[in-house]
Amino acid sequence: MDVLPFVAGASISLLFVAVTALYTETVSTRLTTAYGAVGRGLSWLYLASGFLLVVLAAVLMCSRYGRLTLGEGDPEYSYVSYVAMFFSAGLSAGIVFFGPVEALLHYQTVPPYFADVAGGTEAAMVPALATTFFNYGMTAWGGYLAIGLPVAYYAYNEGAPFRVSTALLPLLGRDNLDGVVGRTVDVLAVVATIGGVATGLGFIATQLLTGVTYGTGVEFGPAATVLVIVGITVVFTVSLLAGVNRGIRRLSDFNLALMALLLAVTFVFGPTLDVLNVGSTALGVYLARFFEMSLFTGATGGAGYVSAWPVFYVSWWIAWAPFVGLFLARISRGRTIREVLFTSLVTMTGVSVTWFTVVGGTSMWLQHAGVAEILDPVGRLGNGVAGYALFGALPLGDLWSALFMVLVVTFFATSADSSTLSVAMLTTGGAENPSALNRLFWGVLQGVVAAILVVLGGASALRSSVIVTGAPFAVICVVAFVCFLRRLGRDADPLVFGPNRTWFRAPDDAGRTAGENGTSGANDD
Repeated sequence: MDVLPFVAGASISLLFVAVTALYTETVSTRLTTAYGAVGRGLSWLYLASGFLLVVLAAVLMCSRYGRLTLGEGDPEYSYVSYVAMFFSAGLSAGIVFFGPVEALLHYQTVPPYFADVAGGTEAAMVPALATTFFNYGMTAWGGYLAIGLPVAYYAYNEGAPFRVSTALLPLLGRDNLDGVVGRTVDVLAVVATIGGVATGLGFIATQLLTGVTYGTGVEFGPAATVLVIVGITVVFTVSLLAGVNRGIRRLSDFNLALMALLLAVTFVFGPTLDVLNVGSTALGVYLARFFEMSLFTGATGGAGYVSAWPVFYVSWWIAWAPFVGLFLARISRGRTIREVLFTSLVTMTGVSVTWFTVVGGTSMWLQHAGVAEILDPVGRLGNGVAGYALFGALPLGDLWSALFMVLVVTFFATSADSSTLSVAMLTTGGAENPSALNRLFWGVLQGVVAAILVVLGGASALRSSVIVTGAPFAVICVVAFVCFLRRLGRDADPLVFGPNRTWFRAPDDAGRTAGENGTSGANDD
């Protein structure tokens, strides 16, 4: 066990929960104010960071460095299982849960990118779906890659530990990973993980019961929510203790199969041709306006929307980057850099686009045609009821609604699995396979934190604090990815600048002579 991140991470998390529970309103108000200020004042930082990470990842995927392999030997998992774990760790619970409602909300109130389109009209469907693609598309994976790829390369090719600070190895140096900066990064990663998973667990439990309330009219109190939290915690802890191959992999494969079933059901029973027409057009709009949407800060109008939607999403993805990236590094042994990048930017985006096209598109068409009323229960009970309203409107609706609930639970359990494994690696000195006792401790702790927050309040405050921490991690992600590209240039020849380039002075005569003779000269990069 690595004592410092273990003790500091657990202590800071529990202290924050205690303070939040005792002074809920004060903490929540201040953090909400801080998030509002950060969301508006630093929107350029979040959006530019997310955009830059996607550009760097795309360049790296198409470069000669893409052929480099992460470690030796064959991959540990089949590609289907790899995709299932990849997806489950990153965006799965959010995509599944908000698939029926995300585009519907943008249909109701069209984003400022498309200010000339009236909300609630047929013309609003394409902009709504294109915006949803952007929020859950390539940008979501940039931060994960910025941590996951460098850590995988340094761990499998250079023997470095599985820690978030390892992503900064070229900058800090191998001997300084245990220094103040490296330790601080690892502790912050532990705290962000606990906060992110605990708040997500509390939110999922609350929304699941809200869905039951929508279907039955029965109201539930905090005790029932705690019981749901306990149940989900048991599911993901048992899976976690079973290990990556027997637990997380199998649960991820189950998730993908059940998701495909619900996708097929919605596609067959929904307005199929209308959905396909809207989806294909929306994909073209997303790709054509990707640059504009990536860098739109609302400087001349729409700043409130930018803070509430794209900045929120980018900050959340980046705040989750430390532990999702660490898990991606753990499962990527034996794969090429290009394969990892292709899976993120193309395969994962393709899965998101398909799900939102079918599920989100069907929600909009059913609402627009008056076949199902989804926005009304969403307004009364929250976004979580949209899936129940959608699947309940299909033939055999009760069955699909029940399976949808199962899918949300198992997808979130898999996300919790992967993040808890990442915390366990961080608190055991970067061990690839932490002890079962360590994993059990962090799994139970996250369930306890979630239960306390639900009963005493303060989940939204912790959620805001996790997002605010995304600002420093945005800088860390960009620096880590740039340093990674420079390290690849050192190991496998530079991609852009030659080895003898100087930045602020002319090369000396010795360097020029050496260059003319074909030998290595001075390099003050």
